[in-house]
This record gives sequence, C-alpha cells and structure tokens, in this order.
Amino acid sequence: MKAKRKNENFILFISILACYFLLLYLDRSFITTSSKIIDFLAKDYPNEVIQNYIEGQKKWRWINYIITPLFISIKISMVVFCLNFIKLLDLPGLENIKFSDLLSLVLIAEVVFVIAGFYKFANFYWIDTDYTMETLQMYYPISLINIREYISTEKWLAYPLQLVNLFELFYWGILAWGIWELSENKISFPKSLGLISITYGAALFFWVVVVSFFILTAQY
Repeated sequence: MKAKRKNENFILFISILACYFLLLYLDRSFITTSSKIIDFLAKDYPNEVIQNYIEGQKKWRWINYIITPLFISIKISMVVFCLNFIKLLDLPGLENIKFSDLLSLVLIAEVVFVIAGFYKFANFYWIDTDYTMETLQMYYPISLINIREYISTEKWLAYPLQLVNLFELFYWGILAWGIWELSENKISFPKSLGLISITYGAALFFWVVVVSFFILTAQY
C-alpha cells in the first residue's frame, strides 16, 4: 500500500510538471513573444541592448525548464511541511494521517493552479489579445489585481491582490476537504478549514508580508 501511494504521488507529480512545462512552452511561444518584449523595452533602451537581451533570453531559455521542477518541488514540500503541524493538535482522526497522505492531497490541490495557468493562457491568446507586457506581468486570473485601479495603485499591494483570487479559494477548499476526509470525518469541514488557516494560511501570510516588505523597500 505504501509503495502504491508513492507510485501514485510520483505519477501525479510528473503529470503536474508536464503541465507546467507545456504552459511554459505556450507562454514563451505565443504570449511572452519577442515582439511583445521589444515593444516593452523600446521606450527605455536602445535597439542594440534589446537585441542582446532577446538573444540572451533564447540562449538561456532551457534554464526555465530546470528551475520549474525545483520551484514546484519546494512549493509543494513547504505546504506539506506546514500541514504536517496539524498532527501535533490533539484532535480525533488526525493522529493517523501520514506524510504521504498530505503529499497526495497537496499534489491534487496543485492542479488548481495548473488550471489557472491554462486560464491565463486562454485569456491572452483568445480574448485579451491586445495586451502589453505590463498587463501580462500584473494579471492573475479572477483576482483583485484585475480591478487594482479601483482599490490602490501602490506597487507593494500588487502581490497580495494577486493572491486574493478564486483559484486560491478553491485551493484552500480542496486542502480543507482533504483533511476532513483524512480524518475520516471525525472533525467538521469548518474546523478543517480552520486548521488550514493556522498552518498553510499562517505561512502564506508571513510570505506575503515578506515579499510586500521587500517591494516597498525597493521603492525608496
């Protein structure tokens, strides 16, 4: 059973990576194109500098395919690490939850962000085709960043506003549902959602504060 779970987790992880590789290819080939980059840089840099940058991008593009698995592995590991703290709580049904169970749950939940990636591609490829690099960098599907002008134009708020999105809400919901199921329904779904809040949620809040602080510091 343990070996089967490991194999399932491995297959799911490879499938997720394959999707992210596909998204990376689609983005570089059809969305973040050389023409869009040139238009973005043309107002600040001479043509020679821009061409050197484009050539460098093409030469080192393969690095993205190395960084992506590393980034995804760290992200998933950190979420599992945070969720693992729920076992320290004296609540019924939580004592038998294994690390591999949490890993499976986080991998399943990660599919939400894969869907968000395809949503973003579809938006710029078929719908909002007249976009700029500024729009592309700031955009996140179904998030508050898309109505930023009505909230605040402060740069340090961009990242928090990106994180307030429907896909993140679904991610929390799947994690909460998973903990509820793993506890064999011995804890309620609202309590399960509370556990997600004090583990993953607390870590995410800390990360957002750190990133926002560095963005704010860089402004001055």
